[in-house]
Amino acid sequence: MKLRRLMAIGMTVALTATMFSGVSVYAENSDPEPFKIGFPWDTANTDPTWISIYNNVKAAVESAGGELVNVVTDNSADGLIDNISELISRDVDGILFMPASDSMLPAVDAMCADAGVYWGTMFRTISDDDIREAMYDSEWFAGGCNEDDETCASNIVKSMADMGVTDLGVINIAKGDTSSDLRDKGAAEGAEEAGVNILNTTYDITVTTDMTKTIESYIAAYPEMNGILVLGTYCGGAIPTIEKALADHGKAGDIKVGRIDFETTLGDYLKEGTFHVSYGGQQQIDPLVSAVILVNKVIGTPIVEDGPTNIITPYLELTTADEADQFNEYFLGDEPVYTSDEIKEKMIKFYNADIDMDYMNDLISTFSIADVVERHSK
Repeated sequence: MKLRRLMAIGMTVALTATMFSGVSVYAENSDPEPFKIGFPWDTANTDPTWISIYNNVKAAVESAGGELVNVVTDNSADGLIDNISELISRDVDGILFMPASDSMLPAVDAMCADAGVYWGTMFRTISDDDIREAMYDSEWFAGGCNEDDETCASNIVKSMADMGVTDLGVINIAKGDTSSDLRDKGAAEGAEEAGVNILNTTYDITVTTDMTKTIESYIAAYPEMNGILVLGTYCGGAIPTIEKALADHGKAGDIKVGRIDFETTLGDYLKEGTFHVSYGGQQQIDPLVSAVILVNKVIGTPIVEDGPTNIITPYLELTTADEADQFNEYFLGDEPVYTSDEIKEKMIKFYNADIDMDYMNDLISTFSIADVVERHSK
C-alpha cells in the first residue's frame, strides 16, 4: 500500500507538469497501479435499484483498473463500522459507503487514518458543523456526492400542489437520518409556500404490512386527504402496496401519489393515472460519481487538489409512462448509466487532464434520462 501511495504522488507530479504543458496525460498508454476499493453494500438484495447501485460503483472502480471488494452490510452505524474494519483488514486502498449518521464519521476517519486508507461517502451530506469541519480537514476523506434533498422535497410538494393537492399524508425513512431530516425540512418549506397542509408523517416503514396499515389509517383519520407523498422508504414494493390499499378503499386515482426515488412499477401506475410524479435517478449517478471521486483520490489524481471533492448530483423528474419505461430499461439494466469506457474517458483525471470541479459540474448538468438513452441506445 505504501508503494502505491508513492506511485500516486509521482502520478500527481506528472499530471501537474502535463497540464501546464498542454499535452495529454500519460501519452504512453500507462495505467494506474493496481488498487482495491472496499464497498459495504447489501448484494443479497434483489431490488433492481440496489443491484444498479452496485453495478455503477463497480464500473467506476474498474474504469481505472481497480478491484471492487464487497462486504454485505445492514447500513446501520454499528454495522458499517464493523464492515469498514473488515475491509481495512483486507488491505483495500479506499472505502466507499453510505453513512448512517454524522456521528459515526470521526470513528471511520480515525480507523482509515491509522491504516492509510482513503474513504468517501455517497448519498449523504455532513450536516453537523463541527464534524463537517473536522472531516474536511482530514487528508483521508476524499469527499463524495449528495443530492439537494431539501430543495427536492420542497419542489415535489409544490408539484403536487399544482396538481390540486391541498392535504397531504407523508411517509419517510427513519428520523435522524441526514437525508430524511432534510427531506422533512424541504417538504415543510414547500408546503408552507404552496399552502399545503401536511396531515401526518410516518417514519421507518420497512415491510409492506406496515405500509398498508399506515395508508389505511390515513384514509380513516383524514377524509380530506387528497395526496400521499413518499419522501423516502426502505420498504420494497412501496408504490404497489400503496396503490392496492387505495384501490381497496375506492381511492385509486382520486388521491394523488408521489414519491422521491424511482421504482420499477411507476410506469404501470402512470399509465393507469393512479400515480403522478416522482423525483429520482440519483440512485445511479450519485454512487457512480462518488466512486469516481474516491478512485481519483486513490490513484493520485484527485479532482480537487486541496481538500475533499464534493459534488451535488441531480434529481430527475419523472411524470410519464414513457420516461418510466426508459428509466427501467436504461438505468436498471445490466449496463451502468456511464460505461467503464465512458467513465475512463470522461471522469478519470489520470487519462483526462481537463477534469476539475467545473468540468465535472458541467458534465453532471447534462445527465438525464434522455442523455442515457441517447448514449446507450446506439
